[in-house]
Amino acid sequence: MANLFIRFLGIKGTMKLGPTGFRTFIRNCKLSSSSLSMAAVDILYIDITRRWNSMTLDQRDSGMCLQAFVEAFFYLAQRKFKMLPLHEQVASLIDLCEYHLSLLDEKRLVCGRSGTSGGRPPDSGTPQEAAPSAQLAEGNPPSCTNSAHKFSHSRHALS
Repeated sequence: MANLFIRFLGIKGTMKLGPTGFRTFIRNCKLSSSSLSMAAVDILYIDITRRWNSMTLDQRDSGMCLQAFVEAFFYLAQRKFKMLPLHEQVASLIDLCEYHLSLLDEKRLVCGRSGTSGGRPPDSGTPQEAAPSAQLAEGNPPSCTNSAHKFSHSRHALS
C-alpha cells in the first residue's frame, strides 16, 4: 500500500499526495465506476485529508498523508470487495491495483512512452501480472489502445 502511495506522489520531497495524484491513482487502478464517480472520489479525498490534517501539528504541506491514504484505501477496498473479510478486501485491492498498473507499465514500454511514474518494474511476478509479459514473449505485444482487461482477484491469507 505504501508503494502505491509513493508511486502517485507528485513533487519529489513531499510526503503528501495531492488531489491530482489521488485522482490519477483512482483512474490508473480503474477504481471509478457508476457506483463511485470521480466527484465522489474528490469528496472522499477532501473529507479524509481534512480530518487527518486537522489532527496534525505540521501544516506546512497540504495534501493527503500516508495514514489518510491508508484510510481511503480501506474504504475503497470495503466498497469494491464487500463479501470478503477486511484483510482479504485490502489484499484484493492491492492485487487489483498492481495488476492494472503492470498493464499500464507494459503498455508504456511497448508503445514507447517515457518513464513509468517511478513505479515497480512491469515484470513483478504475480500470475495476473505475468499475462502481458507472456504476450510479449509470444511476439504479441499488448494493444496500444485503451482496452479493457478482466481481473479475477485472488484471495490472500495474511500471515
